[in-house]
Amino acid sequence: MFVRFLILLLLTGVSVATYSQSLLIGNWRRVNPLVKDQDTTNKKLKFSDFQIRADSTFHIEGDSSTKNSTAPGWHSGEESNGTWKLHGNSHLILSLEPKENKIFLSYEIVKLTQQILVLRNGKFDIFYLRL
Repeated sequence: MFVRFLILLLLTGVSVATYSQSLLIGNWRRVNPLVKDQDTTNKKLKFSDFQIRADSTFHIEGDSSTKNSTAPGWHSGEESNGTWKLHGNSHLILSLEPKENKIFLSYEIVKLTQQILVLRNGKFDIFYLRL
């Protein structure tokens, strides 16, 4: 009786979200979830658009004004490139180029559908719509 109860508890109480790599691959536009109508018709890359490619590479579009800036100091709007992988089928790990710097970003995949991607970094959610 106890074994049946334990099995039932495990089957109903533990739910682990797993996501498909093929569903993740594509072009994504970062959006504000509080804005009702989002523009995903313009396919030209805009600042913070996220490309997840089938060859395990990614690209995050940067702000060209910071790329061309002659002002000294740190600029946060540059483009990012690197490789990605799924860890445990529910975490997206981004390895930024150049690999010698060993910079990794880890995101929990909160939601992934054909049209919506929600990533969580700590306590902040980042919302994307598929282009």
